[in-house]
Amino acid sequence: MEFTIERRGDTLVIGVPETLIVQNRQALKHRIVHELENGQLKFLIDLSQTGYVDSAGLGALVSLSKKVREHGGELRLGNLNDDLRRLLELTRVRALLRVDDGSEEGDGSAGRVAPLPPRPSGPLHGADQADPPDGP
Repeated sequence: MEFTIERRGDTLVIGVPETLIVQNRQALKHRIVHELENGQLKFLIDLSQTGYVDSAGLGALVSLSKKVREHGGELRLGNLNDDLRRLLELTRVRALLRVDDGSEEGDGSAGRVAPLPPRPSGPLHGADQADPPDGP
């Protein structure tokens, strides 16, 4: 499971694969902490390709958001599907994370971000893992 990295101006856009789960959350955390230590302050987590986030993935997003804020930075989530939006609302994690959904006002930076190109279909990297459960 690989994360894609793209720089858009002063923002580092990190594309999350099909799942954000216990097996790959540390890779996301390490990447953001590394970039943060090197002075990067703006992060956008692109979830346009992500269909499933487990509790470990949610925990990673919350802890990363806190860590980035402690350094004076900003971590945003973009391109959530309806199921992920509902998950954030039901778990009340939405209050802890900034989600670009077009409803925030201010400097005009809110809104849907252009998604990263689609990932090729096929087996996941490390495909020895079980498939995540279907939606709710």
